[in-house]
Amino acid sequence: MQSSTPTLARRYLYKLLANVASVPVYLVMEAILPRALGPQMYGNYSFATNLFQQLSGFLDMGTSTCFYNALSRRQHETGLIAFYLRVSLLVACISLGVAWLMQIPPVGGLLMPDVPGWLAPLAAVWAFLTWWGRVLRSMNDAVGATVPSEMSRTVIALLAVLALASLYWLDILNIYSLFGQQYAMLAATALGYWIVSKNAWEARFGQDGRFSLRLDGKQARRYAGEFFAYSHPLFVQALLTFAMLSVERWLLQWFDGSTQQAYYALAQKVCIACFLFVSAMTPLIMREFSIAWGNKDMEGMGRLMQRFAPLLYAVAAYFSCFSAVEAGALVSLFGGEEFAPAVLPVQIMALYPLHQAYLQLASSVFHAAGHTRTTRNITMLDAVYGFAAVWLLLAPEEYFGLHLGAVGLACKTVGVQFVTVNIQLYMASRLIPFSWLRNLAHQFWCLAVLLGLAFGCHELTLLLGLGDATSLPRFLCSGVLYTLAAGLALFLLPALAGLQRAELTAFIARLLPRRQAGTGQGPDA
Repeated sequence: MQSSTPTLARRYLYKLLANVASVPVYLVMEAILPRALGPQMYGNYSFATNLFQQLSGFLDMGTSTCFYNALSRRQHETGLIAFYLRVSLLVACISLGVAWLMQIPPVGGLLMPDVPGWLAPLAAVWAFLTWWGRVLRSMNDAVGATVPSEMSRTVIALLAVLALASLYWLDILNIYSLFGQQYAMLAATALGYWIVSKNAWEARFGQDGRFSLRLDGKQARRYAGEFFAYSHPLFVQALLTFAMLSVERWLLQWFDGSTQQAYYALAQKVCIACFLFVSAMTPLIMREFSIAWGNKDMEGMGRLMQRFAPLLYAVAAYFSCFSAVEAGALVSLFGGEEFAPAVLPVQIMALYPLHQAYLQLASSVFHAAGHTRTTRNITMLDAVYGFAAVWLLLAPEEYFGLHLGAVGLACKTVGVQFVTVNIQLYMASRLIPFSWLRNLAHQFWCLAVLLGLAFGCHELTLLLGLGDATSLPRFLCSGVLYTLAAGLALFLLPALAGLQRAELTAFIARLLPRRQAGTGQGPDA
């Protein structure tokens, strides 16, 4: 276990750096797109792409996770890759077929109310390329090619943000040029991942292990049986997830239109930017879970959960708390005056990344252990109280709802996730040894500490007259103060990130320059 720790840390570092490099892509997009498209078209774009993204997730039905786990354990089998290429082609064909059906006015008018039908095929291709890029990225993680994979992603992400900024600067950014830029970025990213995978395979196995994508009938049937055994319990889960996530956005579109859709979309993008710093770690931990389960190392899985769950929650809370408190400045920066009503949805959705880290870790335990029926049953329960919540918060008064629009959907998203994630954590604690109650308590007091620090820094910068609540200089100063305050809090209270005092001291010692014994000189003396 310990021998793999430096490798895990190094791979996490590269994933984190790649995600940090991706942050400008999200920030620039969300600073440009709402202004360039306007609330109406931005809402249409968000609704259409989200619909087909959920469709791709449904068609996946857990097969990509099965592929990742199987390839992590059997890295020499190119037959797995060949088989999943055929699965991916099927996903693409079905997605395009649904987009074609959307061109029939009654179908398009029902499934995409007040959204132009021609957006459907554009959104379908975008959603497939996004999903396929994630599959290829996980494939690189499975074969241990994380470092070159993330370097490739970083370069392409930086080039993509330059292309988007150029389109905006030249005043030619519209819905059509936006999709063109997105296609180019996603296709280049997928190609980069594929080249990395092929090179990693050939470097490892040489001429004796040629990277072949041929698949005979016997292999295809064997892989189909393996994937079916793993994924068929997830059909109900995938169907319910697709139905819930699609229906809630459909209800928002039906009851409130594209403008409220745009406010919610902006709030979603802010929370995605927060989660980028945490999402770098979860695929790598999932790989370690899968390997540990294959070795029947329950204690090792418990240590991974107990060590990383509070740490990832604290990292997410650091960004989420600041984003929630500074939502006014973020909306002003990204959306401008037209998006001023999005402040409250952004404040609420900023808390969404907190439990997303826990959700991915808990799900990793079930997927690594093959307990897909457990996740299916939890999803079924989630669908019951989730739909009740979304109807209550979105429906108009005459339909026994509160009609809260984007604010209501944000409340439902954060509240339901909190309940579902803690149910998953409790069930995971019955499979592997870690303390559910300790993690539950940590969620509350860690959030309270960081929210208090963020609010204090916000108020202090206002009192010092550094600008109003939406001022960029005041926002930046508040961020610096908050970072210093959070760092001091972590130093005084290492448990804030689930660390022991000895662990934090050792980490700080590694960061400081070492001195050579007996010389009193630094390493370069």
